[in-house]
Amino acid sequence: MTKYIVLAALNGEFLASSGNVYENFQMFGYVEANDSFEAVKNFFEAPQFPIDWGDVMYMWAESLGDDAPNGHYGDYRRVFIDSLMNPPVN
Repeated sequence: MTKYIVLAALNGEFLASSGNVYENFQMFGYVEANDSFEAVKNFFEAPQFPIDWGDVMYMWAESLGDDAPNGHYGDYRRVFIDSLMNPPVN
């Protein structure tokens, strides 16, 4: 298992004291998993603090190891909250 950092894009924007507006991204925590999707799913199923999932657009995870797929610079596997709340039926 690998340790991952889980991050999220939140609905809404961040207003800086300078008056500039930015997208609102947050670091949610650390989890162990076999891949980035499993890390997000594990965090969603057992969050480390109370979260209003309606405030979250999507999450993603980056491994903390020396891993070639790290550092996506905005091109990462987005896991949208709707897909975790309403998983497809097999």
